[in-house]
Amino acid sequence: MFVVVLIAKDTTGDPSQGALKSPIDYTLIWTSKGLNVSQREDGYIWLPVPPDGYKAIGHIVTTSPEKPSLDKVRCVRSDFTDLTKVDKWIWGHKTRWGLSIVRLHTTKPKTRALSVPTGMFLARNGSNTHELACLKMVKTDPYSAMPNSLQIRTMINAYAPWVYFHPHEQYFPSSVLWFFENGAELHQHDQPSRLVINDGDNLPNNGTADDAFLDLPQDQPSKERLQKGFLPNAIAYIHVKPALGGICTDLAIWLYYPFNGGGKFQLGPFTIDLGKIGEHVSDWEHITLRVDNFHGTLTAVYLSQHAKGKWFTPSEFELMNGTRPVVYASLHGHSHYSTPTSHIHVAGILDSSDIQMLYDELQIMSDSRKSSTFKEESFFGFGARDDVAKGDNVMDIASTYNVICVDYMESGIEPWLDYTGRWGPKITYEFTEEMMIIADSFPHIVRKLVIKLLKKLPPELLGEEGPQGPKMKESWTGDERVL
Repeated sequence: MFVVVLIAKDTTGDPSQGALKSPIDYTLIWTSKGLNVSQREDGYIWLPVPPDGYKAIGHIVTTSPEKPSLDKVRCVRSDFTDLTKVDKWIWGHKTRWGLSIVRLHTTKPKTRALSVPTGMFLARNGSNTHELACLKMVKTDPYSAMPNSLQIRTMINAYAPWVYFHPHEQYFPSSVLWFFENGAELHQHDQPSRLVINDGDNLPNNGTADDAFLDLPQDQPSKERLQKGFLPNAIAYIHVKPALGGICTDLAIWLYYPFNGGGKFQLGPFTIDLGKIGEHVSDWEHITLRVDNFHGTLTAVYLSQHAKGKWFTPSEFELMNGTRPVVYASLHGHSHYSTPTSHIHVAGILDSSDIQMLYDELQIMSDSRKSSTFKEESFFGFGARDDVAKGDNVMDIASTYNVICVDYMESGIEPWLDYTGRWGPKITYEFTEEMMIIADSFPHIVRKLVIKLLKKLPPELLGEEGPQGPKMKESWTGDERVL
């Protein structure tokens, strides 16, 4: 469990307007006294009341109903602070009558570049919606703790993941140049299609996403060859950027796949093959390693999963050589996971009666007839399904990478990185027609719910349009998108 709480001292030497000041009072946010809460002693959560021009950074927790000493904690001068937002839920409690509500969350900065999290938690009750502040880097050179080129290589060698592919995977990653060199076509409005030159010299870099797209070659043998990718030639493209106000380094590892295969959908105990739904040309997926600049330790790993993703702690992975996470790419869709099991992305909210009705009807179907559209198995869920397993094909990121951008260093940019168009065409098949073929396999009573669920599949999984490249993603300059 990686937990850090910052400690500070005032170096301004100004007794009247110093960086830190004691609070002027405390507000009781919540107490467990008299409640049916598992505890050794009564607990009290207090919010410091800051003097004018200062902000509270965190709470004080005591086992006494008496207010803490004003010397127990310090508030921070406002110009050294930044805004926070609620992050992960930690714990909550409310009585049967809705009284004594408390919700505890971790917090994170609202802005990424210069904001420094303090490691505190936020406690709120039903009537109090206060906020806590975090710290803000105000040094002239806020990135003085960022690693140099040698340190970047050392971090990559120490923490770069191993990516395992499913035993039945057909569509592997490749290098971008391999895709270009083997017939990738550039399409632009009112212009004939043409081959991509060199490393993307003729790709447009000042348009919109829909001004251009890349596609596979038209002749079938070349098309099928590119669809399969070429793992021996695959390269991990790494973007190095400051995180959490420069106290951490993010190594965003981008993998390029020339083709994304069709998806699967889990409906109760049945797995539905979605056929062409989910197929699209080009797929960009990424893994981000967050490294503490002051200790050199890996603190978190982000895994992309259908346009969003999830942060994991290193302890949630199998680690090769004690430090390198083992990551699994899902079959055809290439989403990343920390465990080799099947995973479900819930397709919207279903109430319990809908789920029970679906389950009952599907049980009747399984007892009465079998359909070639879907198969029954012990796995149960409702939503898009990703199958993950350890096959013989693996990509060692430490031996196949290229650092394509370091935010705080001068470096040349690959021409293809500035390409503003899409890396694949919009899908031409009729989605509604494909969806109705699937829905017609079910009894009338559940057909509407099946269509409702299929419509809630994420657009990225449906493959409705080709993706943009890494530099055009929100996460290039902003936070990772979290599920």
